[in-house]
Amino acid sequence: MIDQDVPTILQEFVQPRVINQDMLMDLVIDQGPKGEAGKLFYEDGIKLNEVTEIRIEFLNILKIDNLWITPNLVKLKLSNNIIEKIENLDVLINLKELDLSFNHIRIIENLHNLIKLEILLLFNNEISNVEGIDNLCNLTIFSIGNNAITDWKHVLYLRTFKKLRSLNMNGNPCTEKDDYLEYVIAFIPQLIYYQYKMITDEQREVAAEKHYRVLRTLQETEMKEDEELQAQEEYEKRLAYHTNAFVEYLDSDELFHQMFINDKEGKELSMVNEDTQNAHEEYKANFVAISQELCELGLKEQDERNNEINHFTSCVNKGKTISQNQGRIIVNEVLEKKTKILSDVKQLLKRIAGEVDTATLEEVTQKAQQFSEEFNEIVIDAWKKLMSIEVELHEQIEDINEMFRINMTDMMDSFLTIARGYFSQLRNSEAEYSDTINGVILYYLSGLEDDTKVPSHLLNLCEDKDTLNQNLTNSHEKHLQVLDAREDNMLKRLKNWLEEYTENLVKYENERNNQQILEISHFADSQQQEFVQLLQQLNLNVDDSEVILALES
Repeated sequence: MIDQDVPTILQEFVQPRVINQDMLMDLVIDQGPKGEAGKLFYEDGIKLNEVTEIRIEFLNILKIDNLWITPNLVKLKLSNNIIEKIENLDVLINLKELDLSFNHIRIIENLHNLIKLEILLLFNNEISNVEGIDNLCNLTIFSIGNNAITDWKHVLYLRTFKKLRSLNMNGNPCTEKDDYLEYVIAFIPQLIYYQYKMITDEQREVAAEKHYRVLRTLQETEMKEDEELQAQEEYEKRLAYHTNAFVEYLDSDELFHQMFINDKEGKELSMVNEDTQNAHEEYKANFVAISQELCELGLKEQDERNNEINHFTSCVNKGKTISQNQGRIIVNEVLEKKTKILSDVKQLLKRIAGEVDTATLEEVTQKAQQFSEEFNEIVIDAWKKLMSIEVELHEQIEDINEMFRINMTDMMDSFLTIARGYFSQLRNSEAEYSDTINGVILYYLSGLEDDTKVPSHLLNLCEDKDTLNQNLTNSHEKHLQVLDAREDNMLKRLKNWLEEYTENLVKYENERNNQQILEISHFADSQQQEFVQLLQQLNLNVDDSEVILALES
């Protein structure tokens, strides 16, 4: 007779399913350790946020969901389901192995957060393009066989994954074309295994020789791109360093060009004739030289600030280390004395094993009470010493913080005074240029014959003295606005940095001090409570209830 429940069970199995918390809990229990190891595993209950490996296979899963409950997964197997879309994996930033084989996935997507992923298995899906894995810089094993990939574009794409060691493309239409394997070996030289078979030296030589010319061109292109990338990285690194010193772009002609970006008339006036062009170039050279001197000063000041910060940090850390060592000695003394007293208590209790007279019982009880009071005094004394050390350290750090603030303020004020001097030089240079251009153009205009008209392209610039003065004044003011804004920006950022830095020092020290006080109090309380509990435990095997009551008191 056929079991009537069988069709119901089969129907439930083939129904598309979504991952949920109950499913994850059941799988963890089913896949967890058994026997004694299992008892230890389940002793504190199952915590899904601590699970590092799980298999969700052959369960007709249609949608990936609710895996945010297991953020510490390292290995996740989702093979042999009916998944159509890769999704909801963003939280699994610790994932190193992901198996999505034997599903219905068409697009590789939503993997950008899995930067630690080393193994990606997508065998037997419906994928037609290798894409969407740009961020997987640690990818080592990639299996994407039995899919629908037809072209060879993926080879150059996978070439960029420098840690890729094993690739499986078997079963894709692209592998049926002649010389595909040689092409892969030639253009993905970091591969060690293809279809899980080791690539031989002979295969590498043949492939490299066959594609020598294309490879050579590609390598030259890559080398050039690497050099450009390295240059860009060095530039960004230098810019970041200069920005931290508040002198970004002052090592070049960037500030000079900023003055002329929105100054059309100024540009045109500088191009009236050869003399104006020469004056402009001379002005630029002088301006850039002053700007670079200011930049060098800023970098020097940044080094001095860093030295001051390092010295300050060293002093604070030294004080903390001394305080910690003093505290450690006091704590160890407490623990040693506690061990000695407990040993004495054990010896004392041996005297009341079995039947004892009343006098002996009273003597033991009084002695136990004495030990309890003695240890209590030890803990209180230790608490006072630890608190004294912490108060002294806190006051020292507060003094050091204030001294640091004063020193940094003096350094900043000194730098800003000199920096203002440099900006004054830049303004003077700008004023000299404006006067020079004015004189050069007036001389040029005076040299024109009476019957010679001003060139049409200069009419709006310098048709007469008033027009020239107005344009020069407008240009000059625009330049000064750029210089003023750059100076104000430097002053404001420096002051904000110092204010924020010193405020954080005070904040962090107060937090540290509060935390340390809590730890000292917790240590004292826990030692007292633990000692009482130990005394109680030592008397569990003593039949005389009066002794137990005496020790508990």
